[in-house]
Amino acid sequence: MRWGRLEVENHRGVPVPRILWVALDGLAVLWTLGWAIAGDVGSAAWGALAGLLLVSAAGLVDDLVPIGPRGLRGHGRSLLEGHMTTGILKVLVTTGAAIVVVALQPPRPGWVIIAGVVLVTASTNVWNGLDVLPGRALKAFAPVALVFTIAGARPDAPAIVGMLLAGLVVLPLDLRERGMLGDAGSNPLGFAAGLGLFAVLPDAWVVVAAVCAVALNVLAETVSLSRLIEGVAPLRWLDRLGRMRAES
Repeated sequence: MRWGRLEVENHRGVPVPRILWVALDGLAVLWTLGWAIAGDVGSAAWGALAGLLLVSAAGLVDDLVPIGPRGLRGHGRSLLEGHMTTGILKVLVTTGAAIVVVALQPPRPGWVIIAGVVLVTASTNVWNGLDVLPGRALKAFAPVALVFTIAGARPDAPAIVGMLLAGLVVLPLDLRERGMLGDAGSNPLGFAAGLGLFAVLPDAWVVVAAVCAVALNVLAETVSLSRLIEGVAPLRWLDRLGRMRAES
């Protein structure tokens, strides 16, 4: 089956369709609707779902009709030259969605809300950078979403739980190169991860998490996340776990 623009060659040169985002978005919607039927969903939950879907849509645009260079530095140069890129569009959409979604969460001090917006926006780009090898972005998302689920913040963003469940289902497909997240899948994962951390962390730790997320973005542009992961034995082992070998 041919997938047209949805299909792209992966790191081994194997054509893989970028379709796993459908499961993530779909179960996020279904899980939120389930909570709504149970009568335990408010504006925060609907806002979280809308934000995730909007960020996914922006990622899909970048997947299908990428315009301009890759990477934050490349997009920054294009912006200074007066050129719009799909990457810049994603940043604008993500930032706008983060502002609205974080503001809809239970009330917190203004400085925490600002840190939360930074955390959600920066996390979205971190997960975008993680999705260069099969399984990496989903493996990084799972522990964050699990902590969010256990912490009992589900009524404020049940879509995150839906994405966690969908991620567990599609992880084998990602690892076996039957499907790929693409920006339409990795971006909402990062958005959900940032929002999940904002929901469960104490005020001061939201700032710490935001600083860490920004630092990871800087490292991704200067060193690369892959090099960092390869340099730490436990992370390297976990990253490679279940992935097909290059000669397969």
